[in-house]
Amino acid sequence: MVIVQLLVFAPLLLLPALARAQAEPAPPGYVPPGQREPEPPPPSPYKWHLAANARLAVPLGPTPPNLAPVGWGGGVQLTRALVELGRARFGVGGDFGYQRIPHASDEYLSHMTFAALAVLDGIFGRVRPWITAGAGLSVAEYRKPATEAMPTAINVDAVVPLVELALGLDVEIARNVDIGVGGALDLTFSSLTVGAPPVQAFQPGLFSARLGIGFRF
Repeated sequence: MVIVQLLVFAPLLLLPALARAQAEPAPPGYVPPGQREPEPPPPSPYKWHLAANARLAVPLGPTPPNLAPVGWGGGVQLTRALVELGRARFGVGGDFGYQRIPHASDEYLSHMTFAALAVLDGIFGRVRPWITAGAGLSVAEYRKPATEAMPTAINVDAVVPLVELALGLDVEIARNVDIGVGGALDLTFSSLTVGAPPVQAFQPGLFSARLGIGFRF
């Protein structure tokens, strides 16, 4: 009789344990039988990106003594994605910028730059990191008006090679519209000297912190 009771009630005693075992979540990546793994999201249909940004420019080397340690500028960048790499994309583009290191008077040092770029960016929801590298030219300029102490004005212009390296992060705030932050090195190469005492102010270039707005289409 005892054996019969055990055979009847033992399964009932095991039911809570079985219920707890069935309630455990499936392990990560588990695919139920008869179903396929979810496909990766489709690539973004928007290949072009047009952005404008304001720039805070910091010289990487010595400048004439009267100039400010930090300058200002702005730029426009246009890129196009060419190859899809999952959520990352490889493309090309161009960057045009103007940056000036000023003085209280009309004295200033400036770089007007253009660079052809290789671009690697990613789209992860609203977050879009990117990195660019390229080369081009800078029209460098130094101006110092005549003064009583130095009656001869200084006007120096030069077209110098440019290497540009930049990285940043864009965040979508509306359909096809994003705001972004970034930093860039505009490396320039020149042996010309300017100012008094003379310095090689046209190299090694500028670092710029950037804040901008972009449109994808």
